[in-house]
Amino acid sequence: MRKKTKNKVIENNYFCEIRKGINLSKSKIIRFKNNKWKGIKNIVYKENSTNWTAIDRFPLVSSNTIKFELRYFEIASGGFSSLEYHNHAHVVICLKGKGKLRLGKKYKILKYLDIAYIAPNEIHQLLNPYKEPFGFLCIVDSERDKPVEIKN
Repeated sequence: MRKKTKNKVIENNYFCEIRKGINLSKSKIIRFKNNKWKGIKNIVYKENSTNWTAIDRFPLVSSNTIKFELRYFEIASGGFSSLEYHNHAHVVICLKGKGKLRLGKKYKILKYLDIAYIAPNEIHQLLNPYKEPFGFLCIVDSERDKPVEIKN
């Protein structure tokens, strides 16, 4: 099982091979081949936190010309995100395997192409109790508040 300490930190903060904060002037296609997006590297899921395990984060698209960020996360078997809440909403779209979404005290299973809307200030967590990796897109506002983590 992968652990947080094995994640790579990308210091140059590139998204879609374009430095964050630069306005895009022309369209771009990012090819997916051999189970990865060309030019996209994983970054640490969260800094200074021990409330998660076995999750990779891939920032896909971010620019001043759009008001959202598109990220891909993959949670290995037995892994989970932090239990948290925040003032911003976000959308999760399952692309690989299946996983569990905790909303408050209830758990919902997410399967291929299921879409979850997570409302502002909803306590939530994504988990993978299954054998196969759980991969999903996450869409959030570019400008957003910092999550408040809850200890399990």
